[in-house]
Amino acid sequence: MPTILYIYEERIPQALRALVRAYFPRSEFELVEMSYAEPLARQKEKIARADAILCAPGRFLADEVLSAARRARLIQLWSTGFDKFNVAGATAAGIPVATNGGANASSVAEHAVLLMLAVSRRLPEMDRKARSGSWGGSSYGMDMQTLEGKRLGIVGFGNIGKIVAQKVLGLGMEVRYFDTCRAAPEEEKRLAVGFLEFDALLKTADIITLHLHANKATKNMMNARAFSLMKKGALLINTARAELVEKEALCTALQSGALCGAGLDVFEKEPPLSDDPLFSFPTVVATPHSAGSNRGAYARMMEHSIRNIRRTLAGEEVCWSVNGLVRRENTLA
Repeated sequence: MPTILYIYEERIPQALRALVRAYFPRSEFELVEMSYAEPLARQKEKIARADAILCAPGRFLADEVLSAARRARLIQLWSTGFDKFNVAGATAAGIPVATNGGANASSVAEHAVLLMLAVSRRLPEMDRKARSGSWGGSSYGMDMQTLEGKRLGIVGFGNIGKIVAQKVLGLGMEVRYFDTCRAAPEEEKRLAVGFLEFDALLKTADIITLHLHANKATKNMMNARAFSLMKKGALLINTARAELVEKEALCTALQSGALCGAGLDVFEKEPPLSDDPLFSFPTVVATPHSAGSNRGAYARMMEHSIRNIRRTLAGEEVCWSVNGLVRRENTLA
């Protein structure tokens, strides 16, 4: 019977841990659990027993811990992002690392649209006014806008970016995108989108939404120069990674009015401090890195994860590998 090591953060609630456990039948797997907060010696002891590892979520494991995983054929991350995991260490140990294959892409895309609407209609402020009964001083919508007829600029046209494009067409938006790898003409036609280079997209879009991985090439891509190119009064939506945006430049753009507002699900420090400068702007709508977090998304993430674990343990190639390894040849019996 294969041994699965389930690694979690201490803050993960018991209900969510129970959902994860439910996907590993006792008749098929021995499930061992471990927190990222456990001492290194215990981490090494537990990981040495594992035939496969589920990281939910994917966080940093030390090289010495990963090198002890001599049996492991797969490290399965239940997320799409992998920048917080030690991929280099796993690769050095010869272990394939896989993501969830876009299982929560629709959830993140839906959340991006939610933030577009919330910022455009100043939803938090409107909620406070309705609850307080103090409707005086209302602008009667003069500081709001509709999404219909606006141009959405999608930066990063992978699984999530494409689903965002599908969802906003029903809102009457015009969609353009930028990606280092352009979509096929037939796909652009199917999704009713057009390609623009990055600078041209910034100059012409009413809303920019980010859907990229964080890496050296994308770090701080939304900087002072990028904000200076954007249309005055445009919006920024970020459900991807905080590292894509230079925070000081974003605050400056909001302060000057160059940007009308921002919808943010990710932050440099998580959870952010209550006195984070971004929270001083009433036109910023913030959510706690929850774009891909809901029961439906969790179920799809686990379905993809358990399917990949099963196929790997059966000797098949790993799906959704992020480190170029699709099989570990020399594991212990």
